[in-house]
Amino acid sequence: MVSLELNSSLDALVDQDEINHAVVQQLNSVFGNNLKNLEKVSELVQELTRTKDELEKRLRFATTEAPDKITKAVKAAEEALKKEEILGAQCDRLHYQVTGHIQKYGQLLDDIGPGVRQVRELQRVKLYQDFVNAVDGQRQELDIIQEGINSKEIESALHIGAEGQALVGYSHLLETAKGVQGSRCLNLVAFVTNTLLYWHQVCTHRFTSEFESVLKAIKWPFTSSNESVHQPPASQESIQRLCTLTQYFLQLSLPDAIASENSRKSDSPAASPAIAMDFETSVLPIHLLVRPLEVRFFFHFSGNKPTNRRENPEWYFTQILKWISAHENFLKTRIQPVLNRCGHQKTSAKVEFMRGLVRLVVIKLAADLPEVQYDDDIFCSTVQETLNFEREISLTYGYPASQPSVLSVLTQGRIFAWWIRVERKFALELMDELVSDDGAWQAEESGEAAHCGERLILLLQGITDRYKRLPQPGHRLQFLELQLELLDDFRVRVLQVMKSEKQDPLTSHYPAILNTVHYITATLHDWADLPFFVEMQYYQECFSRIQEQTSEALASYDNTVLPTTSPDDPASFIFNSHDVSLISTSISPESLARQDALESLNINTDAPTTSQMAEVSGSVFDGTIRLYTHIEGEMVRTLATYVFTEVRARSQPYRQDKWFHTIIPRATTDFNKINELSPSICPLLEVLARHLHALRDILAAPLFMQLWQIVADTLNKYVYEEVILQTRFSDAGATQFKFDMTRGLFPIFGAFTQKPENFFRLVKESVILLTLPHPTAFLLRDTIRMWQDDQDSFSLVVSPVKALAEHSVVLLRPKEADTVLNIRIYDRD
Repeated sequence: MVSLELNSSLDALVDQDEINHAVVQQLNSVFGNNLKNLEKVSELVQELTRTKDELEKRLRFATTEAPDKITKAVKAAEEALKKEEILGAQCDRLHYQVTGHIQKYGQLLDDIGPGVRQVRELQRVKLYQDFVNAVDGQRQELDIIQEGINSKEIESALHIGAEGQALVGYSHLLETAKGVQGSRCLNLVAFVTNTLLYWHQVCTHRFTSEFESVLKAIKWPFTSSNESVHQPPASQESIQRLCTLTQYFLQLSLPDAIASENSRKSDSPAASPAIAMDFETSVLPIHLLVRPLEVRFFFHFSGNKPTNRRENPEWYFTQILKWISAHENFLKTRIQPVLNRCGHQKTSAKVEFMRGLVRLVVIKLAADLPEVQYDDDIFCSTVQETLNFEREISLTYGYPASQPSVLSVLTQGRIFAWWIRVERKFALELMDELVSDDGAWQAEESGEAAHCGERLILLLQGITDRYKRLPQPGHRLQFLELQLELLDDFRVRVLQVMKSEKQDPLTSHYPAILNTVHYITATLHDWADLPFFVEMQYYQECFSRIQEQTSEALASYDNTVLPTTSPDDPASFIFNSHDVSLISTSISPESLARQDALESLNINTDAPTTSQMAEVSGSVFDGTIRLYTHIEGEMVRTLATYVFTEVRARSQPYRQDKWFHTIIPRATTDFNKINELSPSICPLLEVLARHLHALRDILAAPLFMQLWQIVADTLNKYVYEEVILQTRFSDAGATQFKFDMTRGLFPIFGAFTQKPENFFRLVKESVILLTLPHPTAFLLRDTIRMWQDDQDSFSLVVSPVKALAEHSVVLLRPKEADTVLNIRIYDRD
């Protein structure tokens, strides 16, 4: 009845609409002509204005130009004025005509306007009703609606078993639903969407039942109880029907905007936590393939089943990996080709299947970890098995890092904080055991690090292996901070042990401690260049910037002065004792800034590019390396000082030798025939050689190189200052001293370098000056003295620096060389 009344009203209004339409057309014609005239007048007025402006320009320009130009400008002005008069008359005439037409037809427009608007509104209502009827299957008169989209045809096709025809109608309905999504007709959008969702549910339910029957026919899932894992005992017709149903499900896929309104309630035997929602697959056939395995999983690993033991998490991890391996080939050869044919080339059946199975693990872990976290052994075992599972499924089965990971359970707030606490607890306990063990500072071979140092590196490497695959950089940075904390704790322990062993550094564990410190420093240097730790340095710099910005924001907020007259004045707040205790124990602004920076780093920081990695300066271990390098240098200097002290204690007789009247036995006139060391230098050389060779056997090569060079440099200065400069040398004494140095002292260091004399430059150059022939020595001394007396005038003649360089004396300055030349006793011929 409503439809008939609506149609009769529409017919009456259509006749009236034709009359009104004719009138409107006539009015439009009149007004169209008037509007054209007005546009022409407007153009003439604009042209007149432009002409006037141009005239004014020309008049101003003409005041400085020749009279002929002024004349032309005047003529142009006169013509413009005449033109202006003509245009003004035309404008007045047109204005009069327009006003007359408005007065004549204005009332008519007022009379027919409401009717025209009503007709248009009814036209929209009719179109709306036709659209609804077409979708519902009652009418098919609209050109904008494609043939075969109505619900009646879909229902008829399903009733006779024409599934392909029903899916064609469904796809047309889907396109219509997509087309109306942006419409402001909210009820129409809701109607079309609900119709689409209804048929989606009907088709899904119909195909799901048959899909599950086919799965049973092919003996899915392929467990070890089946006759064959990779080749199921099923007919080709069943396999083909499974592929066909898979294609049907793919054609039923909903766009994201509509699918969000049709979010299904999970039919899992166990309630899914919020964290498992990211693992829901959007591919319905994959979900149906996972569902039988889901039932098996929760049957065996929940409740009071003997297989559900929290102390054996590896059981369900292993089971999931077995299922992936058993079904991998079937997904690749049967399901993936269907996805490719239906335009889902970017969707991997294997990955979606693994994602569904990982969801089961996530649900199980989310339920078990809160229960076992207070048992450190079981908790550690569960964490380690989770990490092993994540590594295995990624490396062996190719589960992409871009997909949701089982590690997301371990990085949940409470669980992650507990994980860090347990790592720190066990690491500190292990370090206590390492340092206090009887063989802690013993090494397998000389020159290697002690056992405790090697085990510390293994401990740090194990921590790195556990956290390096965590997806969020903020979580990795917290583990990195734990590693740096452990390194600093070990450094403090090394300092304590080092001080107790310092009294007798050669026979105690002092060299082993030094080797251990060097080994840790070298290892940290190697780690600093690894791409993983370079990336961590990039994130550390990002974290520092974010933390600094957050701290500044908190500081500016704290410094804001609030008006005391406000009803929200903090001074008016009243706290009870419990509130005050909470405030007193709340986190500091620095901790708040740090936590906020870590969360921001997890959310907003992308993986660094190659160019960003190249711009990273320093490494995450720079501070720790500096501290260990300082200890290493201090310990090397301590050993060098000990050796030098032993040598100096035996140098007193040699220092007291009378070099100014040394007698050469049996060869008083031929100083070149000296072939024996001074007896007083032998104890000195003996202890020096013994200590250096002993240290070479027990120290790492780089450490020993540092040590003997320090000893050589110290001895060089000591011999120069305490032996050479503290006595006078005759020619015989200088020759004997040269023999002691070149045949006694230098060869000891010749075992460590090819040119040991280069490390005793002061001694070497002093020996050269002490053994120069007398004429050469006199000439060189006079040259230096003349230069000292009058440097300005003498610089034009010869340079004492060049003169000394001719005798291979380059380190000693002229004044120092003059001092050495003056301690010689020049025997008279």
